Amino acid sequence: MNEIKIAKNSQLNRLMENSQQESGRGRVRIDRAFLLLFMLLSIASSCQESKMNEKKYVWGGAVVAPKEYPVEIYDGALSTGDYAYRFGPIYGILKQGWGRSVKGMGSPDEPVALPDELQMTWYSIQEEKFYTGRWKLDKEQMDKLWEQESINVRTGEKENFETLIVGLAPAGNVALWADGQRQVLLGTFQAHDTTITQETAHEEFAHFFRKEYRDAAYKPDKLYDGELYATLEGQGWPKPQLYLDYNKKYAWKFAVEGIDLGAKDYFFYECFNGERDMPFNTDSANTNLPKAIPAHTYVKWTDGQNQHWVADLKFKYDVIKKAFEQFEPTEKIEFLFQIDTSANVLNTYLRSTSKKVKIVGYEPALVRVDN
Repeated sequence: MNEIKIAKNSQLNRLMENSQQESGRGRVRIDRAFLLLFMLLSIASSCQESKMNEKKYVWGGAVVAPKEYPVEIYDGALSTGDYAYRFGPIYGILKQGWGRSVKGMGSPDEPVALPDELQMTWYSIQEEKFYTGRWKLDKEQMDKLWEQESINVRTGEKENFETLIVGLAPAGNVALWADGQRQVLLGTFQAHDTTITQETAHEEFAHFFRKEYRDAAYKPDKLYDGELYATLEGQGWPKPQLYLDYNKKYAWKFAVEGIDLGAKDYFFYECFNGERDMPFNTDSANTNLPKAIPAHTYVKWTDGQNQHWVADLKFKYDVIKKAFEQFEPTEKIEFLFQIDTSANVLNTYLRSTSKKVKIVGYEPALVRVDN
């Protein structure tokens, strides 16, 4: 009897031990479940807090294409989280010019976060090809740029950037600029060709597949102005690489000879790659920071008799590129305006410590202005 009782007590003890172990494992499973739930709630709370603290602005979008390579948009968007600025066939045939500063079709009523993704699908008319792509954007870069703002040289006030401009070039080359008082290239991207058929296209793009539409809209006299088309027919269309070559930069700044500049006098430059700025005549604004080759420059100043002047010049890419190519990209260069208002003489040069190269521009202007 005692042996039986002892055996029964041993069995009972084992059952109690097993029960305690199972209970312990259960508590471990419950503790892990609570830990996982806590982590998920923490992540969700962190994301929500981050979204609430996200900086927001009123901004719009726009699309441009080179005059030599007009396009039609199939669809696209600049998007972030719960907001997307959309593009589509309503934009029609685009051919404003590479990097051209343009306004978008409106902007949101309330400030929204800057986009973190760009998606575009379009038809390149000259190439007879569809291109498409989706790219992540450097949101931190854009936030920093928006925080910097830009000085309006006419008012002296800081102003924010207003528009994100998407550029669509041949061979699927894509660019993105921030536009305001100045225009800054944010990045370049590469799309790939794709196929869109009448059967797969969305309804808003149905017009594209009507032969009578393309026969009328794609006539050379509709797509290009007469002078440009004559040039293209004679010299051929620019190679797609050109729109990437525009991005090469040199360490140049402005300088003048023959006139005195004050603190409120300023320069202007617009580069072939679409970047643009209007720096004051100060060391902090006019520096040897790397910049692309300029297509259009001017200096505006007030003389000792309180008369306002402008010296203005535009340049052909092949001509000014040859001048810049005589310098190393890291070599410090002055873009020199040599001005004689009494003789109505305006010359421009590139000058470093080792050489001085004249640049021949076109449509020169050296004139007094009202303000």
